[in-house]
Order: sequence, then C-alpha cells, then structure tokens
Amino acid sequence: MRLLKLSLLLSSALAQTSAQAAEGAFSNYFPGAYGSLLPGMAPEPGPVFANVNLLYSGKASRAVGEGQVKASVESSAFYSLFQGLHVWDAPELGGRFAVGGYIPVGYASYSATVGGLANSQDEFALGDIGIIPASFYWSSGNFHTNIYGLIIAPTGEYNLNSGVNIGRNYWSADLVAALTWFNPEKGTEFSVVPGLMFNSKNEDTQYKTGTEFHMDFMFNQFVSENVALGIHGYAYKQLTGDSGSGALLGDFKGEAVGIGPAISWIPKSAGGAVAFSASWVHDVHSKNRLSGDYATLSFSIQF
Repeated sequence: MRLLKLSLLLSSALAQTSAQAAEGAFSNYFPGAYGSLLPGMAPEPGPVFANVNLLYSGKASRAVGEGQVKASVESSAFYSLFQGLHVWDAPELGGRFAVGGYIPVGYASYSATVGGLANSQDEFALGDIGIIPASFYWSSGNFHTNIYGLIIAPTGEYNLNSGVNIGRNYWSADLVAALTWFNPEKGTEFSVVPGLMFNSKNEDTQYKTGTEFHMDFMFNQFVSENVALGIHGYAYKQLTGDSGSGALLGDFKGEAVGIGPAISWIPKSAGGAVAFSASWVHDVHSKNRLSGDYATLSFSIQF
C-alpha cells in the first residue's frame, strides 16, 4: 500500500457565483480536494498521473460577484483536473522530492437575482491552472509528512460582463502540509491536511479575498486488501476579511465545516499502481460562504 499516493492536490477555481465572504462566497480552495487516501505518503519514484473530478452544488442568500451584489443564489459546478507529478529517487533535504501541477476544465451554472431581476447563466471553459514548484516527503515509522507549495494562476476564462466564470481572475499561493499516520498491519489511517492560502486582488473588480485557513481530514480503514472505507471532512476559516473598493458587502469573514463518507479501491491486478477514490462531503456549518455538497471522484496511476 505504501506505493500508493493519491493526493488530490487541487485548489481549483469554482465559478464566481454567489453568501458574503470571499469574492463570490467561494475561493480557490475546494473542500475535500486535498487528499483521499494516505496524502502524506510519498509515491514511488517516477511519474504519477491523476484525473480528479469535482462536483459542487450549493446556495447562498447573497454575494458579490463580477462587481455586483447578487441575491438568492443557486450554483453548481463540475471540474475535471488533469494532474501530473514527477517524483525523484534522490533525496532532497532528507526527503523525497517532487514537482507537478494540474490543468482544469470546468462547467458551471448559476441563477440569482441582480437588481431585482432574475438571471441564470452557464459556462464551459478552461480553469485556473495549478503549479507545484516544490514538494517534499518524509517518513518515520508509521508517520508520513508531505509539505508543498501550490501556486494558482489566473489562466481560466473570465469576463466581467458575464454572470458566471470558470476562472477567478486572481493569483493564489497555498502553503500545505499533509500529515499521515498509517498502520499497515491493521490497515488504519488518520490524516490531516492543513493549508494557508494567500490571495492577490482581482484587478477587474477591485476585490481582494482575505487570507484563508483550511484543513481537510480523513479516517480510512481497509476492510479488505484492496478496499478502504472512510469518513472525510474539512474545516475552513478566513483569518482576514475581504477588502478593496469592490467588497461591496464590507469586511466579512467566512467559515464552514463539512463531513461525509468515502471509499477507495486499489485493484489487485494492477499491483497497487492504480487507485480509485470517491467521496461526498456535506456542509454541516457555513457562515458567510456557499453552503452545499461536494463530491470527488478520482483516478491515479503510478508509472
């Protein structure tokens, strides 16, 4: 099982539709997307490919998006990320070193009331790419650690005159640490993946989303040699409020907590080099942020 490293590194841009904190009441952090199974454990040396699919549906009473105050927002989005990671055998700083990134494509739809008029739109386009310039893995017994940086570039489709956008039109830098305890004899895993995300200003709207703390957590138990069942969740809190002349609803800070079931499968026929994972996370608490459901479906292969 140690040859498996399915790290859903994403921080994908969700469509800029809809509550109060963060522009559009969402950000470049996607709950539940930073890990599924053994996120702190290093892959074997060589290339790793993953396809991570993210689905979201939620509602908010109001939000600022594209420079307008929107009310009664309903939003849904689907993203498919094509992710690559190359792992070197030679150690760096005492651990295994890797670099990588992802390219997302997405579809988003929304409906909202703007200026008393109901409006709905949808869009399919390229999203904001993510770059992982440095990733380090260390292991000691049953404890495994992965520390990396993620840069999200505003390459996605964005139009200020459109009510829904796949790209978010600002840069983000995310500092992430994945911490895993795994007992291979009992097949039990506990992992937490905290991160701190810093955002630049959206120059088109003059809106700057505040600094965000996020943490994904997961418990997985192998019920057979190849199947693990789990409970996954996340916690999110804005450490600083939104700012800029475009923050029409003021200095708000968002927070949210979600939890749900997960399953992973490692086909025996592939020798552990292939893995599939699926999860569903439901918001049990949300303040000044979109509230809804998140689902992930991922595939990874170690070459």
